[in-house]
Amino acid sequence: MATVINSKIDATTLDMVTTVHPEYRRWISIWRFLRDSYVGGLDYQEGCYLTRYQFESEEEYRSRILQTPIDNHCKSVIHTFNSFIFQNPVKREYGTLGNLPTLEPFLEDADLEGRSLDAVMRDINIQSSIYGHCWIIIDKPATEVGTRAEELQQGIRPYISVFTPENVLDWQYSRLPNGYYELTYLKVLEADDLRYRSEKSTLVTREYFPDRTEIRVYAGTDRKGETVESYPNVIGRVPATICYASRSGVKGIGVSDIADVATMQRAIYDELSEIEQLIRLSNHPSLVSTIDVQAAAGAGARIIMPDNLDGNLKPYLLQPGGQNIDGIMASIQKKIEAIDRMANMGNARGNRAITMSGVAMDTEFRQLNVRLSEKADNLEYTEENMWRFWAAWQGLVWDGEINYPDTFNMRDKIQDLNIAKMSKELDPDNPWVQRAIRDTIGEVLTDDGHVQEMIEYWQPPLPGPQINEITDRQYPDGEPIPDTLPAAYQPSQSAENCANCEYYKENAAQEGAGYCTRWNGSPVRAVYWCAKWEPKESD
Repeated sequence: MATVINSKIDATTLDMVTTVHPEYRRWISIWRFLRDSYVGGLDYQEGCYLTRYQFESEEEYRSRILQTPIDNHCKSVIHTFNSFIFQNPVKREYGTLGNLPTLEPFLEDADLEGRSLDAVMRDINIQSSIYGHCWIIIDKPATEVGTRAEELQQGIRPYISVFTPENVLDWQYSRLPNGYYELTYLKVLEADDLRYRSEKSTLVTREYFPDRTEIRVYAGTDRKGETVESYPNVIGRVPATICYASRSGVKGIGVSDIADVATMQRAIYDELSEIEQLIRLSNHPSLVSTIDVQAAAGAGARIIMPDNLDGNLKPYLLQPGGQNIDGIMASIQKKIEAIDRMANMGNARGNRAITMSGVAMDTEFRQLNVRLSEKADNLEYTEENMWRFWAAWQGLVWDGEINYPDTFNMRDKIQDLNIAKMSKELDPDNPWVQRAIRDTIGEVLTDDGHVQEMIEYWQPPLPGPQINEITDRQYPDGEPIPDTLPAAYQPSQSAENCANCEYYKENAAQEGAGYCTRWNGSPVRAVYWCAKWEPKESD
C-alpha cells in the first residue's frame, strides 16, 4: 500500500528527532504540494494554496478557500498517462518461478491487502508520476517456521510495500568495484505502525541494512532512537528498489510528471477565486452609508462612513462591473492549453475543439508516444528488480522476463475515418488502394488484434499477379510459389522463419507447411521467411 507521512509530524519536527537525507529536507514541501495538487479536495484546501489578499483576515481567507472550486488537471494528466500505459496487458515469463506454489497467491494479492500485482504496478506508476519517484520494498514476514510446508500453510511469503518519498526519510547508495551503485541503507517512517508507540515516543522508523532490519522508536530530541526490534536480512541486500517517472541528476530523486502542471493549476485556482468574487460583488452591490442609516442587511456588504462628513451626503450603492470576467475566463483557457502542451495532450484530453494540421497532430502523438515509452521502460526495469528480490526471498535466482508495451497507438479515429471516406468517394481503380481503405476502416472500428486478423483474412482475393508482377517462381522441388507472396519470400537465413512468425497458421494436413494471414492466406513453407516477419506473441 502507498503510505503517506503523518500530517501531524512536520519536516522541522522530523529533523529535530531523527536524521533525514539532505535532499529530503529540500524536497519535502514540494512533494506535499504535488500530492495535494493531485488529491485535490480537502487536502488542497488545507494546504492554503490560494493567494491571500492584502489586509484579508483569517476568517475571510478561510471562507474564500471554501468558496473556490478546484479544477484538478494534475489528476487528469496522470490518469491519462496510466490508461495509455496499461491499455494492453503486461507480458510476463516467470522462468523457474512459474512452478512455485506461492506465485499465484502473490499475483492475486501482491501487497497482502487484496490488490493484484497489476493493480500495485498501476499504483506505482501513479505515485511515481506525482512525486517523480516512489520506493518499493519487497519484504517477507520475519516469522520463524520449521519447514517450507509450515511456511506455505501459514501463508508466509514475500509481499510488496509501496512508499511515497514523504515516507522515506534517509537513503544511501554505495558504489561497488564494478561501478554499479547499490542501495545500502534505507529508513522509512512507520506512520501506521502503532505497536511500538507510547505517550513519550514521537515516531517509529524501520531501517534496512544489507545484513539486518531494525525498528527504532524516537522520543524528544534523541536523534539516535531506541532499537526495539532487530532481525537478520537473509538475502544480504536492502530489499528495495526505486521507480522513476523520469530521472534527475540526483540518486534517489525523480522528476515529477506534474511539476509544471501543478503550478499552472494553482494559477487557475487563483483566477477561479477572482471569478467567484466578481460574480458575488457584481450581483450583490455594497451599500455606502453613515452609521445611523437604517438599512436591511442583504447578500452584499455595508460600508460605514464617518458621522462628521458633509451632511448633504446620501447613501449610495457601490457596484463593480462584471466585464472583467470574460478576460479572466480567456486567461484560464490559455492556461489549460498550456497544460495540454506541457503534457503533450492537446488531442488526448479533448478539452476543446482543436484545428491542427496532420503534421502537427502526428508530431504531438509522437512526443506523447516517446514520453509513454520512457515511463513504460522505467516500470519494466522496476518490476524486473522486484522479481529479483522476490526470487531471492525464495532462495532462487530470477530468470524470467518482463515486457511492457514499447509503442502506444494514439490516433484520431474520426479523422482516420473521414480520410478513408473521402478516399473511397474518389473511387480508386487500383485494388490495392481499395484494400488499404478497407484495412483502415477495420483497424479504426476495432482495437482487437484477432478481429483485425480475421477481417484481413476474409478479404476477397485481389485479381492477377499482386506483388510487383512476380510470376513463375518455384521451390527447389519444383512446386510453384504463389504469385501472391512478395519478392522477399525466400529460404530463411536466421532463426526468423515462417514457423515462428505471428502471421503463420500451421496446416495440420501437411507437415512443415501452412498459410500466411498477412498475404491473403497464401500457402507458405515453415523454413521460409519474408520482410513482414513478426515474432509470434505468447498466449
